Amino acid sequence: MRGPARTLPLRVDPAEGEALDSWLEALAARNRAPLTHVVQALGLGEAAGGQALANAPWVIAMTAAEREHLAQTTGVDPSLLQRMTLARWHGKALFIDQQRRRVDRKRLWGRACSSRYCPTCLSESGGRWQLAWRLAFTFACTRHRTLLADICPACGEMPRSRGHYAGSTPVLGICPTRVTDAPRERCRHDLRTTDAIQLEADSPLLWAQNQLTELIGSTSDMTTSFAGVYGSDPVTAVQVLADLKTFAFRVLAHAQDEDLLRWGTDEVVRRCNAYRQAPLTSYRGHREPHIRGSWVAPTDAAATGIALAAALDGLSGPDPDHVVDRIVWLADRLKATGRGTAHCDIEKWSSEVSADLVAVVLGAIHCRQGRRAARLHYRSTTQRPQRPVKGLQLPQARAEKTPARLWDTWALWMMPTQSCGNLSWSTVQQALAVSALQVGSWVNLAQAMHILGTTLPVKTVSRTLDTLHTHETGLQILRVLTLLADLLDAEGSLINYARRRKLFGRRNDFISAEAWTEIRRNAGRNYPAASYVHHANRWIYQRLTGNPVRTMPSPSSVTNEDKSKKYPLFAFDLHPLEFDALTRRCSELLADHDINEPVLWEPSVPAHLDVLGLAGISLDSIAFTQVHDLLQAGSQSASAVARTLGTNTAHVRCIIDRHPFSRHEIVAGRIETWRQLYVSGHSIAEIARTVGGGHAIIASELRRIGVEIRPRAPRRQYTHLVQEVVSRYTERDQSLQEIADATGMCKATVRNVLEREGVPRRGCGRRPSTSLPASA
Repeated sequence: MRGPARTLPLRVDPAEGEALDSWLEALAARNRAPLTHVVQALGLGEAAGGQALANAPWVIAMTAAEREHLAQTTGVDPSLLQRMTLARWHGKALFIDQQRRRVDRKRLWGRACSSRYCPTCLSESGGRWQLAWRLAFTFACTRHRTLLADICPACGEMPRSRGHYAGSTPVLGICPTRVTDAPRERCRHDLRTTDAIQLEADSPLLWAQNQLTELIGSTSDMTTSFAGVYGSDPVTAVQVLADLKTFAFRVLAHAQDEDLLRWGTDEVVRRCNAYRQAPLTSYRGHREPHIRGSWVAPTDAAATGIALAAALDGLSGPDPDHVVDRIVWLADRLKATGRGTAHCDIEKWSSEVSADLVAVVLGAIHCRQGRRAARLHYRSTTQRPQRPVKGLQLPQARAEKTPARLWDTWALWMMPTQSCGNLSWSTVQQALAVSALQVGSWVNLAQAMHILGTTLPVKTVSRTLDTLHTHETGLQILRVLTLLADLLDAEGSLINYARRRKLFGRRNDFISAEAWTEIRRNAGRNYPAASYVHHANRWIYQRLTGNPVRTMPSPSSVTNEDKSKKYPLFAFDLHPLEFDALTRRCSELLADHDINEPVLWEPSVPAHLDVLGLAGISLDSIAFTQVHDLLQAGSQSASAVARTLGTNTAHVRCIIDRHPFSRHEIVAGRIETWRQLYVSGHSIAEIARTVGGGHAIIASELRRIGVEIRPRAPRRQYTHLVQEVVSRYTERDQSLQEIADATGMCKATVRNVLEREGVPRRGCGRRPSTSLPASA
């Protein structure tokens, strides 16, 4: 039981920021009493005679009773006494086991004992030790612009790891460590004379120390100084320090000299490298001796300072893109070593690492990586990359909101308007839809295609995506895909495409031939229309399922006009009345299955999408009236309209798909002109040259309206050489090969000319020689 409070004859006020044990040593020295007597007099515990009071628990944290008793005996405010122990920073810069009163060394680089020191500060204060020097995050004296010393230059031990000899009066400012070869002797080197490394006024190490001192010394436990990593929301200082510690450890483990020289001088880097290569004195484990765990606090101030300066420099950016640019060098070092990369174990860097730091490092890892799939999996083109979700639950849920052909508006933005390889519009739409399923999930291309029901070859989809990715806007395309996936995950879709694919994906009989014929006649089509019923079914199939028309099951009997490759012409020529009738049929089919959904829907495009530098085009950049005017003026095809408007054919077809235009009168008039010219004796080639139109289209339309196509006269080639061929064969008796060589024909053409002219062929074999008679 503690006795009545005693007072000391001579008192010493605590210095600003002084540690409790340093103040007790100053009290003992002022009273010329052994340290053990002072400790006992102040009620801080009993000490065995002749033993050293090293690392006493009250240096780390005092109980309420100890604090009150010490305040009574010394007259010092209890709150000040509390700030003189490491408990002052408990839960912020270190963690303390309150029951055992010990520092947790495995959290926040906790230091259980020892202290760094500034020789100049010791000299000016008369040997008083600052409490902050015991923190692992304190490595420099900003007042004197020096790097703190770590060891005694005489004995090589870390100061304050062992206390003053309890049975003698302390001598302030000297090293009390026992000499290794003489245990009964003390080192007693004057630490105030230790040489310290001087730092420039603009040294990154001094800047980093000021930042850390402000962060740790702040009265608030929250900070907003690291918006580039944590966003605009406040984050706890302990989390910031944990992430800085984790990042700093990777700097020590993987940085090279040219990296470290950005923050330290040659001398500082040399000391840092000496620490990095020094083996651990008490090594247990499977690592190389000089590789320390991330929880081990560096014992060297140079290594600590340069690592924390690099960490602060990298993570202090105002936005995520800035932070990624500042730490991409470390990502390169990680990938070069093959250890600790973001693909494998970034979360294993430390149990205290935050998801925000993981996101930033993931972004840096993939910043220079060319793999398209990895950037989609990790969402590394966004401000918040993250590890992909395992399993098929996420892509399957997203597939319910995504058609197999990506929406026209989004696909047009991402497809370059200029030539970008041999890209097909339908293939691009399907490939982009498949990629949207890969965002944030661990699914490969084949799995995503299977979920969506895409029937294209995997190589075709992969080649298309690679072509888009290698385009100069490839990174922006990946960003838009990620943005679209996040939009679908957050807001959902008005259409369940998976259900529609299941209900209608295997059908090809959405409308009967009779119903379609009636629709065509109501739209003013006077010729038989039953042959186009399969195209009408394809139109409904694509509208309902979102699938490409080529995936609809083939009908039992297909004419030449009903082949799927003719479908674009059918859709482009669809009459507005036919469009409305087919749309109503789609609504009826949905109602038959009790589906209360719109026939068509697509997510709205964010307003900022046009500033991402995409090479595509907005669907609304061209008014549909411009397209209608060109068609009214006589433009016959989507490609002709696209050339006039300076866009691509897919853009024009998408506009007509939303705003159909009746070309019935225009087309009917052109067909009548073709008929009149053909009946009057003009050939199809002459009609194409004078009026316009393709040979195949003119012939097809003439056949459809009942005009009999005349057989084309056989083409006569080499007519000017016919007489020469006959003469050489009959008069000069030349062979077919000789005639071919002389006229430039081939042997078969010579034979055909002779057969056409009715010239009898000579028999095969050697011809008799026609030698001249001998002279008399």
